[in-house]
Amino acid sequence: MDDYFSSLIFESDFFDVELRDNAVVVYLKSSNNVLSSSWLNGGYFEDATSIINQSLTTDDYSFVEHNGSEAFQKKRMSELGLDSSNSMGLLTSASMDNVSISTKEYKNLSVTSIVTAGADKNGVKAGDTASFYEENNKYYPNTGTINIITLIDANLDAGGLVTASITLTEAKTSVLSDLKVESQYSNFIATGTGTDGLSVVSNKDSDNHLENAGKHSKLGELIASSVREALFDALYLQTFMSYEYQSTVLSRMSRFNVFFDDFFEKSGFTSKVDYASMFYEVNKDNSTVSVVSSILNLVDEVNVGLLELNDVAGTIVYLLDRICPSNEKKGLSSVDDVIGLIVSTLNNKIKEGELI
Repeated sequence: MDDYFSSLIFESDFFDVELRDNAVVVYLKSSNNVLSSSWLNGGYFEDATSIINQSLTTDDYSFVEHNGSEAFQKKRMSELGLDSSNSMGLLTSASMDNVSISTKEYKNLSVTSIVTAGADKNGVKAGDTASFYEENNKYYPNTGTINIITLIDANLDAGGLVTASITLTEAKTSVLSDLKVESQYSNFIATGTGTDGLSVVSNKDSDNHLENAGKHSKLGELIASSVREALFDALYLQTFMSYEYQSTVLSRMSRFNVFFDDFFEKSGFTSKVDYASMFYEVNKDNSTVSVVSSILNLVDEVNVGLLELNDVAGTIVYLLDRICPSNEKKGLSSVDDVIGLIVSTLNNKIKEGELI
């Protein structure tokens, strides 16, 4: 245990947070109740002593594959000198050096969220086609996880923790929606990753008894705002994901499996270097991004059945004419036609050498 790097990164009367090697350990200092997605001691639990968020190494994945996640958590807690009978934890491939902590307060109420996040490899919208089938605890999930530990310095019952977990989850999804993080399994915006984890903790020693953690309540507001702030920071620290990072043509088009090489192959240019320098300007031009984003929003409405393609075809042509007027924008009979037309229109604009 003494061989591990250790650094205290947050402290309060309710809990302390320590960075220990490749784990973040939350030491709980008061009587508490917890709702957690942990494999070990998961579900509803009272009087936990610690919660860990563990970054997995290549060797760890092998151990988990052969022995299971619960066995790994017991092993890891023993290595860290923690009591596994009163502890729980989350697993991730994200680096603990990229952990983000946000505290929000109002009068006597305080909420802290501790987040690690990576959503660029495993983003998924609830309802997308599954990436694995589990039978008798045998499955092989992908990596890329948003783990959230939210600690509420107030006294909630079990139902209040469930409501808090709903608010927490919706706050997470709102960040991914705001950043337009793509699902890796469909053309839609992700609502999370396939391996997200959470732990919500309340302080049973607190004299402040609360029952409502929904979005209308001040507690719900603090939960959501702390989760959102910490998640924005964690995504940036882990993958540089931010509003600026997402404000490009390619960031919008990638969820439709369109990348730089697809633009180049249909451009008619022979030099990729020459093309790249011109594409760079179009890719980051906010006016062009706004047109592409508007069209893809219409495509989303077509894909979910809110509108028919015939309803939006004229609007799409009108918007593309803002990028590069042409007489070739006819016959949009499928979403693939729309995507192809965006590519060809942007390439025509690159050939003209002008931005809108």
